[in-house]
Amino acid sequence: MSRGGFRQLKLLQTASQWQQACQARSSKSILLSQTDVHADAQLNRYRDYLGHEFESVFLDCHNGINADAICALCGTVIGGGQLIIYLPHEPSAMRERLHYFANKYFPQNQLQKRQKSTSQKEFDDAIVGLQTLQKELIDEAFSKNPIHTHIIIAERGRGKSTLLGKVLSQVSNASPNVDFVVTAPRKANAQVLLKNAPNTTFKAWDKLLEQPSKEEKWLIIDEAAGIPLWATEQLCEKFTPWLLATTVSGYEGCGRGFAIHFQDWAKQEFLRVKSHQLNTPMRWPLNDPLEQWLTDCFLMDESPVLPDPGLADGQFLEYAADMSESTLRQCFQLLLNAHYQSSPNDLNLLLSDSLHRLAYTRKNGEIIAVAWLIQEGPLAPELHTGILEGRRRPKGNLLPQAIGYFLQQPWALSARWLRVARIAVPEHERHKGNASQLLDFIAQHPKHSAIDKFGTSFAWEPGVANFWETNGFVPWRISHRLDSVSARPAAIYVKTASSDNASIHDIHQWAHAEHQWLSESKACIPDDLNQPHLAQLLVDAYLKERIPFDAAHFALAVFYKNKRPTDRLTTLLAMPTLSLKELASYLGCSSKQQANVKLRKDTAQLV
Repeated sequence: MSRGGFRQLKLLQTASQWQQACQARSSKSILLSQTDVHADAQLNRYRDYLGHEFESVFLDCHNGINADAICALCGTVIGGGQLIIYLPHEPSAMRERLHYFANKYFPQNQLQKRQKSTSQKEFDDAIVGLQTLQKELIDEAFSKNPIHTHIIIAERGRGKSTLLGKVLSQVSNASPNVDFVVTAPRKANAQVLLKNAPNTTFKAWDKLLEQPSKEEKWLIIDEAAGIPLWATEQLCEKFTPWLLATTVSGYEGCGRGFAIHFQDWAKQEFLRVKSHQLNTPMRWPLNDPLEQWLTDCFLMDESPVLPDPGLADGQFLEYAADMSESTLRQCFQLLLNAHYQSSPNDLNLLLSDSLHRLAYTRKNGEIIAVAWLIQEGPLAPELHTGILEGRRRPKGNLLPQAIGYFLQQPWALSARWLRVARIAVPEHERHKGNASQLLDFIAQHPKHSAIDKFGTSFAWEPGVANFWETNGFVPWRISHRLDSVSARPAAIYVKTASSDNASIHDIHQWAHAEHQWLSESKACIPDDLNQPHLAQLLVDAYLKERIPFDAAHFALAVFYKNKRPTDRLTTLLAMPTLSLKELASYLGCSSKQQANVKLRKDTAQLV
């Protein structure tokens, strides 16, 4: 197997440099840009090219650095190829970081010397290791013993997809009575696997979920971290999970947390699980400077960061761009490992957006708690009406917009909010109060004295909710819809304060009652719920087509209970599991849209 030479990097600053580079590109390259009419695809379509191979990859980032695209497509550049990035003209911490590590790993006078220092023996050993693993997987499949679920984890370019394809090809050709199925986030992501196993059936993962369970069907998943974790778990329960391979570092989907969460789950669910780690690159030489540049730029190194005893202990609030490299690495690694929805763009935000800060606790040189904080609001007055009416949804400002829109609270759009986007503690430091103490530090910090409300958003589950409630946060909104990645409802919790007025307490009571109603999944509208103003606000917003049925459902249930307590429609609306499709059937409507129209018309007569 030939890997070619070291891969190269070009960071371009001017339009003329970019045009000149693009004009010289070969047919075995790809150009992604949001604005260039000659591009092969838009930059935000980068996921479609995972699993491909190119001599050169051109990324037009001059309107903003897309860290997810850079990390994902860097792995598609073959040995001897190059990655060319057109950077923004405006300086930023992220842009300077790209340049800093480029200067470190691409010094012109050392490049040839480094190229000759590659260890052929280590590469040959890795080839033997892959062949041994391939034989092990094939032999087990042909044995009479129950198969293991094999989880294969590797950085890009390590040969995992080729391995899967070769194993699958040999086993499937010799096993005509066994049903094999391959899936991936997109069919294009399994291109290398399917090339090595051309007779294999590929099925989209969402279509597979619709099929009946069949233990006789052996499941193979490539790029598993790009599929929602809940979906991967369901697929493994429906079929026999055989080979699951994924890249974790720098992934734009579930990322490194996928490996942690999924492996823990698999070991609990299945009796026979084996994990394999592929470390040596197959598509480029060892010590490839482009891979080293990428790893350091985007903090993708999974090796533990050693504590730095030279740094002071205590609690701190800082911009990421002002941190030492050691502290930034510790904080970011904690956030990545604790949350399975992570992205390289997270680092870009932390470094470049002045509304984002990190609060952390250091003890004996080790970060034992970290929180990602985002300042939100106030929004410009000219946006308020559009947001309240559901016509505008400016990027960012999650808390004020969600409270303003879903609860129809105009004041929320003028308030100054502080949101805890994520909070994490190392496993060996959990259940010691570290996270709670950090929250107290954040709430009392002088830089937050002008903040009106302190809140958080997360995928609701009992353990996480209990943590926030223990720290004085209460639910203000629990979505009726499940998040597509976590399969849990999105929750917004806000910290109570002695200065809260009556209307704030009304929101507390309303949200608590709605949450109980949703949690118990049965008709249990509290008799003592006395929030006519809030219920009327939400019903009016539904009648004016500002908010959808699911956002108004609880308010409609309360409203009908007060207006028509014995009506059959009241009983139906009191069920939290009621869908628009079921409502349409009851109302004799042929579509969900017609059901909304009829319900609005009937409700308007009662107002």
